[in-house]
Amino acid sequence: MASVAYNFMVVDPNAHSRRYSEQNGFDHYDPRDNRPLPDPIREYNSKSPTHRNSSVAVDLGEGSGSLKRRRSRKKSMNGGDKVKDDRIKVQVCVQFFKVGEIDTLKEQYTADVIVRSRWREPSLDGQLSEGGDITDVRKYWNPKLYIENSYGDHKEMFRYRLVFNDKGEAYMTEKRTVKGTFMENLELDDFPFDVQDLTVTVASEFPYTDVEVVEDLENHHMVNKQSFVDEQEWHLYSHTECIQRELTIDQFDPSVRRSAVSVKCRAARRPGYFVWNIFMITFLICTLSFATFSVDKWLPQNRLQLSFTLVLTAVAFKSVVNQSLPRISYLTYMDKYLLASMFMMSAVCTWHGVVTTLEGNKPLANFIEYIVLGCLAAIYVVYNIGFCILIYVFPCKKRRIMAQKDVEHNKRDDHRKHELNQNNARPKNSY
Repeated sequence: MASVAYNFMVVDPNAHSRRYSEQNGFDHYDPRDNRPLPDPIREYNSKSPTHRNSSVAVDLGEGSGSLKRRRSRKKSMNGGDKVKDDRIKVQVCVQFFKVGEIDTLKEQYTADVIVRSRWREPSLDGQLSEGGDITDVRKYWNPKLYIENSYGDHKEMFRYRLVFNDKGEAYMTEKRTVKGTFMENLELDDFPFDVQDLTVTVASEFPYTDVEVVEDLENHHMVNKQSFVDEQEWHLYSHTECIQRELTIDQFDPSVRRSAVSVKCRAARRPGYFVWNIFMITFLICTLSFATFSVDKWLPQNRLQLSFTLVLTAVAFKSVVNQSLPRISYLTYMDKYLLASMFMMSAVCTWHGVVTTLEGNKPLANFIEYIVLGCLAAIYVVYNIGFCILIYVFPCKKRRIMAQKDVEHNKRDDHRKHELNQNNARPKNSY
C-alpha cells in the first residue's frame, strides 16, 4: 500500500493585515477583522449664526459619491426612468441625552442631543472588508444635515461608520453629538398647567426633490430622564413623537423646499409654586375686599380707601407676575384668574359708591346691601369652583394623555427588552 505523506504548514492569519499595515503606514491593526484601526472621531467647535435656517454641516465635497452619480446609478439599477421616486432617503434617529434648563421667558431650552443618521452607499455593496469606522469621509456622498432650530454657538462632534445589513447592502452612518441651545415656540395658553414640546428639527441642505429625510424605524428615539436638570420645575416624559416636514427656505419661491423631520419630547410644568404663591395670594386679596362691608356704609370714603388699596395691591402683584412670561397677545389661565379677581374687587368698589344714593331710605339700603353682598360672594365662590373644574377638564386632560403615552411607551420598551433577552438566551449552534 502506497503511503501518503502530509506536510503541515503553520499559517499566520494576521500576516496579510500586518503587511497591509506596514505598507500603508499604520502602527496597529485589529486582528478580529484584519483592518487598521484609524481614529474615527473628529471634533470641532462650529460658530454657527443665529439664523434658524443656517447650516452647520461640513462641506464634505462631491468626490466619487456625488449626488448626480448616485441618482443615475439608482435609475440604472431600477430600470431607467421608470422610477417614480428616486430621492435618496436619509433615516434619522434623535436621542435626548441630557435636557437642560427650559427658559419660558426667552422661549428656548438647552440640551445635549445625539442625532444618528444613515443612508445607502450602493458603491460599497458586498465589500464587507470595508466596514467599520471611516476617516476620510470626503470621498463619499453626504446629505449635509443640520439642526434647523439651533440657536447661537454650539459644540458638535461627528463619527462615521460603514455598516452592512444581512443582504450585504452598505449603509453610511453618522453619529452627531450636539450640545447647545434650541429655539421652541412655547404654547402658554394653559400656563401654569401647560405641557410643552421640546423639538429638534433635522434637515438636509439638498432640495426635497433630491433628498428625503425620514424617521429611522429600526433605531428608536430616546429620552434620558435621569440627567434632566429642571426636575424641580418640570416633569419630563419618556415618550417621543416624530413628524416629517418640508421647510420653505425662500419665501418668494415656494418650490425651494427642504425635507426635514421634527422629533419632540414633552415636559409638563409643575404648577405647585404658582398655585401657592400666586393663585392663593390673589384669592386672599380678593376675599379681603368683602371685609370692607363691615365699615359703615354711610362712610364711603373709608370703604373706598380700603378697596382701592386692595385693587392697587392686585395690580402691582400682576405686574410682578408678568415679568416671568414673554409678551404674548393672548390670556393664560393665570391671567384670566387675576383679571377675574380684579373685576370682582372693582364691582365691590362700584357698590360702595352707589350705596350712598340710597341714604334717604336706610332700611331699603340695608336690604339691598345684604343682597349685593350675598350675590357677589356667591358669584366669587362659584367662579373659583368652576375655574378648578375647568383646569381639571382641559389642561389636566392633556397631562393624562401624556401619562398614558408614557405607559404605552414603557410597555413597548419592556416588550423589546423581553424579546432581546429571549434571543440572547437561545442556544447557538457551535461549529
